[in-house]
Amino acid sequence: MKRIAIFMLAAVLASACKKEKHTPDLTGTYTGVFKASLVNTTLPPVDQNLVQLIISGNTFKSGIGVGYITVGSGNLQISTGVLNFTNNQFFPDNTSVNTSAVLNSSYNYTVKGDSLMLSKTSVDVIYTYKFKKQ
Repeated sequence: MKRIAIFMLAAVLASACKKEKHTPDLTGTYTGVFKASLVNTTLPPVDQNLVQLIISGNTFKSGIGVGYITVGSGNLQISTGVLNFTNNQFFPDNTSVNTSAVLNSSYNYTVKGDSLMLSKTSVDVIYTYKFKKQ
């Protein structure tokens, strides 16, 4: 009887343990492309654009330098499978920046080696970022 009780206790403890999901360290500089894929529309496809992303702890900067359409900076919350960007940069004219390309909300992410891929889907658009760590 004592062996059965020990076995049952061990089984209960083993089933109560959860494996913690590993959140990778994403600190670094990434370069790549941004693409907006239009769905359920007859509009022409959107061209890919160069993007840059710098992650440092819980902050980010994007589009540093000339020629990037995805400028921004702010706070970053990293959880398993989701990056939540809060852009704090103000765009007074909205003409020099593609505001739909600014990182500012939750994106699903995957990491494979030195590659980082972000994606977000809205009603008519799939936003995809494909980065390589520098």
